[in-house]
Amino acid sequence: MQVDTKVDLEAKKQPSSAQLGRGESFVAALLSEDQDEVTSSYEGAHAASSELEEADDRIFAFQEDTLVKEAFDKGTDLREYAKQVASELDAAEQTHIIGYVKQVAPFVQLHHQIQVSQACVPCDDILQKMEHLMSGFQSDLGNISSEIQILQEQSHSMNTSLRNRSTMQQNLNTVLEGVVISPDLIRKICQHVKAFKDVGPELETLRLRAAEKSKEFLIKKIESLRAPNTNIAIIQQNVFLKYKELFYFLAERYSDAAMEVRNLYAHSVGSYFLVSFDKYMKALQRLQTVIADKFNLIASEENGKRGLPGLPDLFGNKPAMKDKANVFALGDRVLVTTTADPGIILTHIAEEKALKFPFEALFKSMSCLLMDNASSEHFFDMDFFAPPRGKAARQTKDFPAVSGAATFNEVFDPTLKLIQGFNKQSIDASFDAVGLLLCIRLNNQNIRIMEARRIPCLESYMNATNMLLWPRFQAIMDLHIESLKKAAPKSLLPSKDFHPHYVTRRYAEFSASILTLNQGYDDALLANSLFRLRAEVKHLLMRMSGEFSDAKSRLVFLINNYDLVVAVLSEHSVSSFDQEKSHFNTILEAKINEYVD
Repeated sequence: MQVDTKVDLEAKKQPSSAQLGRGESFVAALLSEDQDEVTSSYEGAHAASSELEEADDRIFAFQEDTLVKEAFDKGTDLREYAKQVASELDAAEQTHIIGYVKQVAPFVQLHHQIQVSQACVPCDDILQKMEHLMSGFQSDLGNISSEIQILQEQSHSMNTSLRNRSTMQQNLNTVLEGVVISPDLIRKICQHVKAFKDVGPELETLRLRAAEKSKEFLIKKIESLRAPNTNIAIIQQNVFLKYKELFYFLAERYSDAAMEVRNLYAHSVGSYFLVSFDKYMKALQRLQTVIADKFNLIASEENGKRGLPGLPDLFGNKPAMKDKANVFALGDRVLVTTTADPGIILTHIAEEKALKFPFEALFKSMSCLLMDNASSEHFFDMDFFAPPRGKAARQTKDFPAVSGAATFNEVFDPTLKLIQGFNKQSIDASFDAVGLLLCIRLNNQNIRIMEARRIPCLESYMNATNMLLWPRFQAIMDLHIESLKKAAPKSLLPSKDFHPHYVTRRYAEFSASILTLNQGYDDALLANSLFRLRAEVKHLLMRMSGEFSDAKSRLVFLINNYDLVVAVLSEHSVSSFDQEKSHFNTILEAKINEYVD
């Protein structure tokens, strides 16, 4: 390849505009001896005044240049300095041109090799293959890095396992060193076993002696419970529980002896509770006051007589109502269900003061006393008569009876039957519906108390008590409803008085009592009974109003009686009264409107 090395040296003597810029071109033109170029540059600068201003700014900036400033300091002529710079530039350019000319041959050879290579194998294909190879190599390196990381994690895990195994091995070696029995010790153990077989009968004799002494000790303590005025709860806590391991020993080794001790305890303590509760119930019976009898019904005549004429003291001339203030009205009797006082009656003090109590007070006193004693006995029996423990316990056919629950049932069953008999006798003879409903609420409270204590031992007794109370209460309600059906208006209203009738007042007070005791319970049975009672009262009032000759008098009588019912019910603000008050208010307004019309 031919390269033109001829260079126009004259053209290279002066710097070009591209090399010096517009400001430098102007300076070079000023310093040039070529008058035509100076004139041309000057005319160009004069034509573009803005460029001159810019050139002035740059000349001012060039003055700050180190070389220019140094030239000024030395007093160098700028024209001479410019010629010197131009000469140096020409020399440098010629040097580079000569060097390039000298390297022409290698460049030509490289160009020729590239053309040959492109003719054989395209460079792009080679580079693409190399790129593909490098990409695969990079991917392999990434996989190798991941595998190295996994190996590091496995190595760390294996090191941790190794350390744990080493620690465990050291601990296990320590344990094994303490467990391994030396031959000398084995020989000694064999000798002691042989000796144990020799003394085995003696040890069994010793156990029998210990069991006999334990049995005698426990029997003696049980017999001490039979003494009068004994506080069993204190002896149970301070004596029996202190030596309960003796009974455990008997139960595990000699179940027959344990059964004998347990049976003696159940009989002795059961007799104690039976006698004590029987004595207490008889004292309570002497304190009971009868609130109502079979003649104290809602529609009973207030001045009615019973018995035969001519025998006023024994069979007649006696008012039918025993306590008119408490037969139908609840009054303070409700306090028996709301007061926090346990309500246990001290019979000897009550007899000294000649106090009398309604049946619900006696029922609460008996129930509280029963729950306290039963709870204490249940806790003791479940602790003292616990099943035998460990593999040494002998599973005999009599053994399952030796348990706390079975012992409690055997102790308290006679007492519970006695109390249930007392309740049945009193409930069946009662005509006091308010008192029985109070007992029902007390029994519900007792059930919740025992549930809170988590003691189920009286659950059956309390359920049976409910089965006594509810049927009798319903029977008394039926008697009241039947008395209203059979009532004779002429007998109840002999004077044809417009004032509210006593039957109406009884009904209002009785319904208020039932509604008060139904607050928070919402028993459907009570609501149904009250509905039936209300219907019969309304029917009786209509029949009684028929005793008046004119419609106005009948309306006045009905308005006065319904107004009384509304007034009594309005004294109470609990939600259980809302429906009844609304019902009678509606009837009263209707009767008043009818009277006005």
